[in-house]
Amino acid sequence: MSELPGKFILKPGSPNFLDLPWDISISDWEGICDRLENAPRGLSRHPVVFVNYDGNLYAIKELPSGVAEREYSLLEKIETLHLPSVSPVGYLSFQRGESDISILITRFLDGALPYRMLFMNRGLKTYRTYLLDAIAGLLVQLHLAGVYWGDCSLSNTLFRRDAGTLQAYLVDAETAEFHPDRMSAPLRYHDLEIMGENINGDL
Repeated sequence: MSELPGKFILKPGSPNFLDLPWDISISDWEGICDRLENAPRGLSRHPVVFVNYDGNLYAIKELPSGVAEREYSLLEKIETLHLPSVSPVGYLSFQRGESDISILITRFLDGALPYRMLFMNRGLKTYRTYLLDAIAGLLVQLHLAGVYWGDCSLSNTLFRRDAGTLQAYLVDAETAEFHPDRMSAPLRYHDLEIMGENINGDL
């Protein structure tokens, strides 16, 4: 596709992604798009694929109208604060048939794994005990920076081995909010409640 109708925002130095088949859902790209790559992934409520440009992998997530732009903005703020998260590359907003589509593009986090692979891979058994410490540490970092996650879970986190322990990275910021002045105690407590419920469900 040589051009794409609608809004298309990309960071400088990124591929233009115009050769991807945006006229069909990313769920149907298998066998059509030769840039598709398999990569470790967690569970997602929305379709996600990975594409390869010159050896660099990018995650592409298809979202309801307007959601990608909001998530991109939040991930940009989180990245500016040097918090552990995926790096936003761009977003698209366009119409496909009768549907308003938004697409979020992020850089694939090299060396990171979803928690399910940590449980399934025997070679990573020693890291399993660090899962909760890592995600709790991530939530503390976010709260101290004024970021309310709103959907903290193992499924929305990637883990990277770091000096014998694990570093957790935020992957999904759809429900996040930025409170730069001060995040209230009730909001922090609510995030902890959500974290407890989600992790119990994940485990």
